[in-house]
Parts: sequence; C-alpha cells; structure tokens
Amino acid sequence: MKKFNLIPAILLAFSPLFINAQINQTPMHSGGARGQIMASGEKALPATGTMYLSENFTPAKIAGNDKVILVKYNAYSDYFEMNNGERTQALPKQPGITVTLSNTGDVYSLQSYKTEDGEQVNGYLNVVSDNSKVKIYKRERIYLQPGSTAVNSYSTSKPATYKRADDEFYVQINNGDIKFVSGKKDIANLVPGKSKEVLDFIKKNKIDVEKETDLQQLSGYIETIL
Repeated sequence: MKKFNLIPAILLAFSPLFINAQINQTPMHSGGARGQIMASGEKALPATGTMYLSENFTPAKIAGNDKVILVKYNAYSDYFEMNNGERTQALPKQPGITVTLSNTGDVYSLQSYKTEDGEQVNGYLNVVSDNSKVKIYKRERIYLQPGSTAVNSYSTSKPATYKRADDEFYVQINNGDIKFVSGKKDIANLVPGKSKEVLDFIKKNKIDVEKETDLQQLSGYIETIL
C-alpha cells in the first residue's frame, strides 16, 4: 500500500475555509433538508433510521500516519466523517487512502471500481482478504427508502427511512480490475483455465461465498493456483 502523509490534509480539513467548501458540496435531498422528501402542499416527515453503519465515532488510523483520529462511516454518501472534539468534517478522499478502525480492526480502502449496474465508483470498500494476488472487498451501503405524504384525511404520511442494503462482494486478481461477484461461478470465472478447480474447492469445503471467513479461505486457495 502506498504510504503518504495525511497530516496536512487532515489539518486542512478542519480549517474554516475547507469546512465551508465541503458543506457547499454536501449532497442535499429533495427539499433541501437532510433526509426529507417533499411533496407539493404537504410538509414531509423527517427521515427515520441512520446514514451511518454506527452512530458513534470510533478511534481509527489512516495509512501513513500514526495519529489516532475519531471517525464514523457515512454509508449513504460513502465518506468518513472525522471529529477533533470541536467540529466534524469529511475525511478528504485521497488516492490510496485506507482507514483502519481500532476497535474492530476493520480496514476500509478507497478504490475505483464498477458496480453490478456498471456505475463507476470511487469509494470505500471493506477489505475482506488482502493477499498479494487475490483481494476480496465488501461494499457496505445504506439507501433511502422514500416515504409518502397523506393525500387526504383517510391516509397517513409515512417518513422516508434509511435502510441497510445487502452487502456486495468484489474480487481483484493480480491487481487487475475490481470485479463484482454474485456467486461461486462469478468467482471461479475470474481464474481462467482453473475455474473447475475453484468450483471443486468450493464444493468440497462447503464455502459460503457470502461469508467473510469462507471468502478468506477461498482467497488463500486461489492464491496458490495462480
């Protein structure tokens, strides 16, 4: 992983000028208020749920910097917020950045990849396996389920709700493109000429390709046959 010094970037992020710039770039939902869906003639209810995987800030370290900072991941907008005790701001997205949570050991790596729908994304992926030839990532997302407003006295308004999406898994072979995988065949097809061996290993070892510990075992095996 490329090492670099993020101290100047972190200091910049807490400067008033950077804060104003970031606020101006923050995505706003319809109606201009966080988590609200507006309907003509009716005020929407505030959204329920949370944009964050965890509402609490947790200690973390950034690659190339020994300083411990407090962060939490906004899985709706796909960025980390950091807090220095006085103010909260977005952690600048810089190439090669990784965020390691001190309490769980979870590592989030900023990567460029395409989703299942072909959307090009520059965002954070949770590192499941980090072998030299085979890397497996998990995409954690929260989406906003739209609410509704009452159209008459017989109906009831419903708030929009933040909900956790199903996790998505991605595989990178020999530092190539990061590929979305939806099942065992997708993973096996990433190993040309040896896909049958991969499928046999999955079957023999009862690998669940949606279980992180099993994916780590599978990643280790693929590493040996490449």
